[in-house]
Amino acid sequence: MSEGIKKVLEKLTEDYGLCILEDPDRLSQFLEARNPSESAANFRLTFALRYMIKSGWTLNSRLSAKNEMYFRTKLSENLGFSPGDAEDVLRTLKQVIGEERAECKGEDQTAEDLVARPGNLRRISGGISNKPRTMWIRKKSFYNGIVLIAALLAIVVLFFQIGSQRNPVGDEFRIAFFAPMKGSIAQSSHNQLRAAQLAVEQINKQGGIRGYRIKIVGYDLPQRAAEAEESVRKVMKDKSILVMMTPSSGEKASLLPGIADEISVPLVITASDLTYGAVLKGEKPYLYSFRIANDTDARAKMLAYFAVQGLSSKETAFLYDSGDETSLKLHESALRWVKIFGGMVTADISMPMKENSDHRAAMEAIAKSGAEVLIVPGKEIDIRSVFRSAREAGYSKTILSEGYTENMSFGSDRTFAGSWWINEVSDLDPQIRSVMKDYRTLYNENLPPSDVEEAILAYDGVRWIANALYNASGYRGEAIRHALLSTRNFPAAHATVTVDPRTHGPLNKAMAVIYCPNEKGIFQRRIRTKNIDQ
Repeated sequence: MSEGIKKVLEKLTEDYGLCILEDPDRLSQFLEARNPSESAANFRLTFALRYMIKSGWTLNSRLSAKNEMYFRTKLSENLGFSPGDAEDVLRTLKQVIGEERAECKGEDQTAEDLVARPGNLRRISGGISNKPRTMWIRKKSFYNGIVLIAALLAIVVLFFQIGSQRNPVGDEFRIAFFAPMKGSIAQSSHNQLRAAQLAVEQINKQGGIRGYRIKIVGYDLPQRAAEAEESVRKVMKDKSILVMMTPSSGEKASLLPGIADEISVPLVITASDLTYGAVLKGEKPYLYSFRIANDTDARAKMLAYFAVQGLSSKETAFLYDSGDETSLKLHESALRWVKIFGGMVTADISMPMKENSDHRAAMEAIAKSGAEVLIVPGKEIDIRSVFRSAREAGYSKTILSEGYTENMSFGSDRTFAGSWWINEVSDLDPQIRSVMKDYRTLYNENLPPSDVEEAILAYDGVRWIANALYNASGYRGEAIRHALLSTRNFPAAHATVTVDPRTHGPLNKAMAVIYCPNEKGIFQRRIRTKNIDQ
């Protein structure tokens, strides 16, 4: 063999000891790296060494003349070496090994020399002197394992969350409409659902939302709270429902927001007679609940504002039903707002406001009080009887109330003459009449006047939800909730809606004003109160 391979072998035995010759595989790698120009000679050498070691030869047995003759013959017979190649390999090995170096340390001695003691390990640059390199490899492997486990857990959690998320089914955004579909108020609930469906039809006819169609499904909301909760939870197991709606108030309005927060599904409440705080959790609103109508405080603020500043009447009187929670809340708020707007209360009388109530004594006291305007808050009252008693008692000045509808007037009767009314929604409003016309065209029947307010709020509730779905960053409840909360100047049919993040209700929303010069009311306009806090 050439002098080049001999020098490489001598250098390897000097660096790694003669034992390198007993590891042909490792030796082959070194030779290929350090002597690539003689690959054939490298192969013959390592091939011969592998055979010799397998035949029982070791460095300690040395390469005697007898062994040399034996292996020269075997290499030629079994490996196909030429006599010259066999002799060349053996001669090279004999020269590299030499008589004085022909020994390799045993395993026991090697292990003893490698025991880690202070001072017997070579210092390694980089700040890790006197520490075995393998220790760092073990730590790195441990940390890599921890990272891998954490990544796998994160992937599992991610897939679990994706599987539990609500998503559209097919090409539909689904809305659940919860209302009493049985009993005495079932017809009103069905009319509201039909108004909501009208909005759905109009939206889908215009191409839907982001390529999806809107679908609204009505579900019965039982009267008992426990049954209502069970029914809602059962329905909401359907992960394709993205938003809930309800026109219910009172106890139901307090029940559904808790469920909405628990399952992270936005809830839009379209009830028009919500008391202040009905959908609040303590002093803050439920995260996923929103209302489209003014609460009792906003309605009372409008009554006080219009009485004192709209009608320029500083002296006001109140007649309310203390047995009705809504009327009582309206009265409490209106008293405060009258004073804020610069008015004064000359008479404040509470009495039953249902049918067959005797209002004469109360009206006589109000007439004697000198009040320029009488405020009668609330809509669930026998209002015609109140007006008639006031006129019979001699009170001929202005009466301000809520909830006027077109069917309240009776021919030549002048009971309501000179009265003013504040409505959340008015069926005399031209824009509302346009929606009522579309309702009649779709269903071939008129929307009952008593259901106009709630039906229009349901109609606008669907349009508001559609606007939120269009603007939402995704289909998760949190994204839709944020879009509802961010509503600014949304053009609903009955008013422009901006959401107050402090209440999740409309901020300073306009209301309709109706005036009755004789008996029949005439829509005037929509007005806002001054944007001041209480």
